[in-house]
Amino acid sequence: MDLYLTATSLVSDANNWFDFLGTTFSAVSELLSRWRHKQERRHGEEERRQLQWKEEDGKMKQLHYCLLDLPDLINHAEWLSYIKDDKEVAKLLPELKGRVNDAYDLLEEFSYHHQLQPEQPADDFLKTITDGNHVREILDDLNCLRNTIGCIIDRRTRAEPQQFGKLLRPAMSSFYDKSKVCTLHKEVDKVLELLEVETCCSPRTRKRRITRKSTTISKRARRTDTLPCSASARAERTSEEASTIVLAICGIGGMGKTTLARQVFNDERSKRNFDLRIWISVSDDFNVRRLTKEFIQSALENLMQSDNLCSLQQTLTESIVSLKFLLVLDDVWDDVYTNEDNRWHDFLEPLKSAQQGSAILLTTRSQRVADLVNGNMHFHLEGLPTTMFDEFFEACAFGVDHCVTNPELNPIGKRIIPQLKRSPLAAETLGRILKPMLDREHWGWVAGRELWELKQEKYDILPILRLSYLYLPAHLRSCFLFCSMYPKGHQFDKDTLINTWIAAGLIESCKGGKLESKGHQYFAELLHRSLLHIDASSPTSSIYVIHELMHDMAKLVSENEWFVVKDETDLQKIPEDVRHLSIIGGTGLNETNLQMLCKYKKLRSVVCHGLDSEILTPAAKCWFEVLTKIRMLGFVSCKVNYLPENIGNLKLLQYLNIGECTFEELPPSFWQLKSLRIVDAQKCRIQHIPEEFNQLRGKLQRFKLRGIIIREPGNYAV
Repeated sequence: MDLYLTATSLVSDANNWFDFLGTTFSAVSELLSRWRHKQERRHGEEERRQLQWKEEDGKMKQLHYCLLDLPDLINHAEWLSYIKDDKEVAKLLPELKGRVNDAYDLLEEFSYHHQLQPEQPADDFLKTITDGNHVREILDDLNCLRNTIGCIIDRRTRAEPQQFGKLLRPAMSSFYDKSKVCTLHKEVDKVLELLEVETCCSPRTRKRRITRKSTTISKRARRTDTLPCSASARAERTSEEASTIVLAICGIGGMGKTTLARQVFNDERSKRNFDLRIWISVSDDFNVRRLTKEFIQSALENLMQSDNLCSLQQTLTESIVSLKFLLVLDDVWDDVYTNEDNRWHDFLEPLKSAQQGSAILLTTRSQRVADLVNGNMHFHLEGLPTTMFDEFFEACAFGVDHCVTNPELNPIGKRIIPQLKRSPLAAETLGRILKPMLDREHWGWVAGRELWELKQEKYDILPILRLSYLYLPAHLRSCFLFCSMYPKGHQFDKDTLINTWIAAGLIESCKGGKLESKGHQYFAELLHRSLLHIDASSPTSSIYVIHELMHDMAKLVSENEWFVVKDETDLQKIPEDVRHLSIIGGTGLNETNLQMLCKYKKLRSVVCHGLDSEILTPAAKCWFEVLTKIRMLGFVSCKVNYLPENIGNLKLLQYLNIGECTFEELPPSFWQLKSLRIVDAQKCRIQHIPEEFNQLRGKLQRFKLRGIIIREPGNYAV
C-alpha cells in the first residue's frame, strides 16, 4: 500500500512538473514573441524615422539652394527702398529678411540634430518640422517674396546701374560761400605743406590758359619756365611717378573733407603755385575714360568728341600735363580698386610725365583708398577744432547773426555738443532741428534723444553716413550692424569680435577654409572702409572702436534685427522678430520684466552689460528654458554668482563670455553643449575641469581661464 501511494505521489509530482514546464515554456514563448514584435516595431520605427530624415534632408537642400541668391536681392532691395524711397519694397524688405533668418535658423538646427542621429534621436524636433510642413511654408514664402520684389526691382531699375553716391550726395563743385563756412587755417596750411606748395613765393605775373597750340613748346622749355625758384630740391627727383604728388584727405562722412579740399583749392597760394586747378566730383563712378575726359574738358574749355581712352590719354599727355596742375578728385569710393582692374594706375599713367610739383588731392571715406593712392602719406580729418566747432554749432542753432548767449539754452547746447563729435554736418543737422523752436522744452527734448532717434532730412548726417553702409557687400553689412549691439565707445578685441560673428552665424561658410580666417578678412574690410578704427586711447594697438556717429547710423539701420535695452521703457519697443539683443544695466530693469524676453524665441544673440547678479541669474534661468536658438551669450561686466543648470538647453550655443563672472563651478549640463566653439572664463575662479571636458573637443577651439588656454581636464589653481 505504501508503495502504491508513493508511486501515485511521484506520478502526480511529475505531472505537476510537466504542467509547470509547459506553462513556463508557453510564457517564455509569449515573451519571445512579444520581444520579436517589439524589435520588429522598433526596427520599423527606425526605418520610418530614417526615411523621414532623408525626406526632410532633401527639403533642406532645396531651402539651401533657394537662399543662394537672396543676399544680393536684399542688397538691391535696401538700395532701392532707401535711395529711391520705394515704399513698396521697403514694406516687403523686413518680411524677406525675417524669412531668410528663419531659413538659416532651421538649416542650422536641422544640421545639429541630424549629426546626432542615431545616438540621440530628435523625435520632437523631427515631429515639429514634419507635422507642420514647416520647410515647405518657408520655401513658399521665400519664392513668393523673391518673385514679388524681383519684379519690382526689374521694373524700377531696368538698365540703370546701381550707383547711389550722386543720388544722395549731389556732385559738389569747388565753390562755396565763405561767409557761412569756417576757415580751417591750420588744416589748409598742413595740406598745402604736404602738397609741397610754396607759401612765400611771389605771385606770378601771368596765368596761362592751356590751349592745343601750347603743345608745340618743348617739354624742357615749359618746365623750366614755370618752375618756382625754391623747388630745386624737388626738381632733382628723377622718378616720373614722383613728379605728381598724390594726397588723400580721409575720414568718415560729414567731417568736412570736401570743405577742406575747397579751401585748399581756392587758397591764394594754390592759385599762385599751379597753372591749372581742376575739380572733379567722382562719387561711386571711378570711370577712367570719364575722368580723363572731364580733366581735358575742364582745362581746354571745349568738348572732347572722342571716347577712345588711348586718344584721350594722348591728348592729356601732350597738351595738359606739360604745366603744373592741381587736380581735386572729390568723394572717391572703393570702386577705384574693385575687381583688381588697375583703375587708379590706368588713370595715373598719363600724368606721370607732368611737370614737377603737380598734385592730385582726393577726398575719401576709405582708408584703403588713401593707402592705395599714397600709402606713406595722407591727411586724416576728424572734425573741426573744438573751439571752432562750438562756435559753428551756436551759429547753426541760433543763426549766424546771433550776438548774445541764451542763459537757458546754452547749458542744454553744451550737453548736445559732445554727441556730435566735432562733425560740421552733424552740427548743421541738429541746428536745423533746434533753430525753429528756441525754447527750453524743445531743446531739452532733443538733448534727451539719441541722434538716430531724431528725424533726418535727405542730406543730414545719418543719411550721408548711411551711404557707407549701403556701399558694403552683403556679407559685411550684418557684421557691421552687429557692433551696434554694444554701447557707444565699447572697446572691441579683434579676435573676440570675430568669434562672436561666427557664433551669431554672420560669417559665410567656405569650402576648405576656416571661418576664423574669413572673419579676419571681414574685419580688415571694415577697417579699410573706416567703419572700425584703432582706439587711440588704448595702450595697445589691438583694441578697436566704432565712431559714435557711425554707431548712431548703425542703430538707425538695424533697429528691426538688432536692439539695445537701456531701461524699462525699451522693453516695450523690442521688435517682434529681433535676433540680436543687448541689455545695458539701466533704470527699472528687474528680474520680472527681464523674464518678458522669453517671448522673443528667435533670439540668436544676447549680451548683458553691467547687470546685477540678483537680477540677471533668475532671468537667465527663465531664458534658458525657451530661448533655445541662442548661439552667442555674453555677460560683460556682470558678476554672475552661478550659471543655471538649464543652460544645457542651449544646444546651439557656440560662444559664451563669462569672463568677469566669479563663480567656482560650472553646472554638469554645461559639458553637454557640444556646439561650443569659444568659452571666455577669464576671471572665473573655477579650479577643476572634469573629464566631461573631453566631450566638447569636437568643436571647442578655445577655453580661456585666467590667461590659460585649457586643453585637458585637471586642476587649475587660482
